[in-house]
Amino acid sequence: MLEIIIILVGGLLLGGLYALVGFGLSVTLGVMKIINVAHGDFAILAGYLGLTFTTLFKLDPLVDMAIVAPIMFILGLLIQKYMLNRILQQGLNQVVIFTFALSIAIENLLLLFYTPNAKSLTPRYMLGGINVGGIPISLALLISFIFALVAFAVLYLFFKRTYIGKAMRAVPVDLEAAKMIGIKPEVIYSYAMGIAMFVTGIAGILLGTVFIFYPYTGPGYLIAAFGVVLIGGLGNFFGTFIGGIAIGEAIALGGYFFGATYQLMFCYLIILVVMLVRRQTS
Repeated sequence: MLEIIIILVGGLLLGGLYALVGFGLSVTLGVMKIINVAHGDFAILAGYLGLTFTTLFKLDPLVDMAIVAPIMFILGLLIQKYMLNRILQQGLNQVVIFTFALSIAIENLLLLFYTPNAKSLTPRYMLGGINVGGIPISLALLISFIFALVAFAVLYLFFKRTYIGKAMRAVPVDLEAAKMIGIKPEVIYSYAMGIAMFVTGIAGILLGTVFIFYPYTGPGYLIAAFGVVLIGGLGNFFGTFIGGIAIGEAIALGGYFFGATYQLMFCYLIILVVMLVRRQTS
């Protein structure tokens, strides 16, 4: 029983991290109705940017967030403003094709500059853990979970209290009405992508402290993010968090009962079941 409790606690902490990965995708799907196929690759790109700053300036990975997240925000805003806003006029299918090409480009650039070797952002102090009531807890997962909670709280207040946040919630509900009250969708879309990339930047650093990563591991995180969004619902803060917990627990329990080889299989099975159930009830 104690072993199961340990696994469940680990899955809970891991789920917070996956929820943070999924939130960026939830924003783009919820606000703009677009599928960013390069979402996972941007998370890995953030990890490599963090690795660069850590290597060059000997910075702690958590300090890297203060540099990488704003860079990702600017990158997302520029991509949306000068590329995706124009492509959106040609249809959503063109956006999927463009972001797929972007995904391939990012992977190949990372292979070129960083080699295909495994990388990690885990500092020494995160290799250990703490003991709470006889339950060992990974320090890296605990720190990631705390950062995920803080990020969710800040973004929840942003969407509820600020003008831009309210505009982002209004645009997908009624685009024409939003235009009538002076909201410019193109501007809102740019900020939405920037915020999605900002969160993805944080998630990418945290992923690098918990797991090793390669230039081609982005698609795996994209699928996990899809699972989080499918379970939680588009733009739903609390639903996204619950979706992340579900994915985290599935991976943890699947690894415990059937081995690490089958962890992701249970993640994919949950996604498949949710898609089938929602299709039948719609």
